Parts: sequence; structure tokens; C-alpha cells
Amino acid sequence: MKEIRVIGMVIYTYAILEERLEELWNWLKRVEEWSGQPYAEFHFSSRAKQSLRVWKATERNRAKLYDRLHAEQPWFVLDFGWPRGALDNVLSKTKGLDVALRSRPQPSRGGESYRSPSYIWLGMHPEVLIQSSTGVSGLLELGVQAWEIIDGVYGFIDVETGIPLRDDILRNAIHLFDSTVPKEYEMEFLLWVHARSELDKRVWKAFWGNFLGAEHLRQLGGIEEMRRADPLYRRLPEYLEQAYQQGRARLRESSCYHEWRDLAHGGVLLTLSESPLDWFEKQVQERKACLQEVFGQVALGPWDYDRYNLTIFRKEQE
Repeated sequence: MKEIRVIGMVIYTYAILEERLEELWNWLKRVEEWSGQPYAEFHFSSRAKQSLRVWKATERNRAKLYDRLHAEQPWFVLDFGWPRGALDNVLSKTKGLDVALRSRPQPSRGGESYRSPSYIWLGMHPEVLIQSSTGVSGLLELGVQAWEIIDGVYGFIDVETGIPLRDDILRNAIHLFDSTVPKEYEMEFLLWVHARSELDKRVWKAFWGNFLGAEHLRQLGGIEEMRRADPLYRRLPEYLEQAYQQGRARLRESSCYHEWRDLAHGGVLLTLSESPLDWFEKQVQERKACLQEVFGQVALGPWDYDRYNLTIFRKEQE
């Protein structure tokens, strides 16, 4: 059996995180309660004044941090973790937990093609999941809550088995130059970078946990085909509703999942088994392949090389 080193959950949004400070602060407390261990340290940087300093998560320091989150906006990153040293080391070594909020500036209306998502990321050693107060169900509930708080557009729960968790390309840039990473993963990273402005319409691939938005369901339900068939190339309300319902039906009928949870704003969460620790079981891998097929060209794939002008790089890799 292969080793699972880390489990990670990420949820992306194009909303402004700073506008949701109170809800996010309370959500961070719920993560702490779920893990069963108090945060040992934190790091915070605003966009105007970035710092590498890691603070002890004492009650006094946390109170000061709360005030800073109000005063020092916009943010750059907020990161909590345990045990001490968790924020400066990999979780597979510290065997702890790391939860981060990454805020990015969002373009004004009309500039969607230039946007880059903000996100919530929660990573943990498998033992943290096993020893947490409510286990996998609690983790999923935290994901459902986070999705609603930040108006999530896409997300996933990933299992690290040697390839690093892929919540953000910059966190893993070093692995692009690591000879141990297969070439196909390098292409995945590059495609992922180019897809960041349209995560409400595209998915990376089938993961153990899959947070899908209403627009993903419309894409699966054929909204683009309906639009092309319209004489005026419109996305009429009746088209949107029909495509949404067809997308839901397509996922339901596929049975390529273990559990289905409805999310806020018309989204769904699909998981492949009772626990991400089941990742290597045959049935889970069969469901992953099944769901990948259902995603089709809504997922990133070779058909995107030309679209993102990566054809030359692909030929160099082959």
C-alpha cells in the first residue's frame, strides 16, 4: 500500500475575502475545534507590508491580529498552524495542521479574463484527520461552510502521495524543476496556471473530493451548445436552467461518487468514498476514472494546449 503523506482541501473564489472577515475568523476557530489542538503559531502579511515573521498564537497575539485584520487591508496571506514549526516545514514531517487564507486583488467588472482567485487552504497529516473530533464528516462540513462564506467557485480535496498538493502553483514552483516529477504533471501545472481566471467554468480533474459550482453543472449540461444554437448567441434564463438541471442529472445518473452534498448557490460536493484514506482502494480509483470521463472537456486536458498557447512546450516535453 502506498503512503498517504498529507490531505489537503482548497476552495477558490473571486470574491473579496476582506469583506468576510467576521465569518472567516469564526470559521478558523471551528477548524481549531475540529482538529482538537490549539493553534501554536500564525503568520500574517498585508499586501502593503509583507513579512516573514511567525508569531506565537497566544491569546494576546491573536487579539492583536484580529485588530490588524481590520486595519491592515487588503491582506496578502493569513496562516495558522500547529505544532510549532508547522508553518516553516512540510506537514508530512511536522504531522500537524496548516490553514491559510490567500487574498488576491480582483479586477473591476469586465476584467474577468485577468482575475486570479483568492482561496482557503486546509492541509493536515492523516493522523490529524483520524484524531479530529468529528473526522471526515467534520472536514466536509468545514468545506461546505467555507464554500458558503467566500462564495466558492471551485475546490477539491486532494491526497498527496508523493506529488505535492496542488492548491497553488507558486507553492509548488520548485517541483517544476525536480526530475522526480513526471512530465505529465509539469503540463498539469502549466495548464492550471492558465485556467485560474475561469475556475467557475473549468475543473482540474477528478479528485477525492470535488466542489463544483452551478456554472460547472451548466457546462456539463450543455449550455455552450445551447448558446451556439441560438440565432443571437444568447445565454437565456431558460437555457441556463435547462443546462443546470441536465448537468445535475448527468452527474446523478453516472453514479461516479460515494456521497453527494448540495452546496450554497447551486453547487455540489462529490466525494469518492467514506474517507480520503481509502484513496488507493480499487473502487475509489474506478470512481475517479468514471468521474473524469463525465467531466470530459470541462476538465483540463490535451485539448487545452492550443487554447493556452502551450503547443510548443508540449512538443519540447515529448
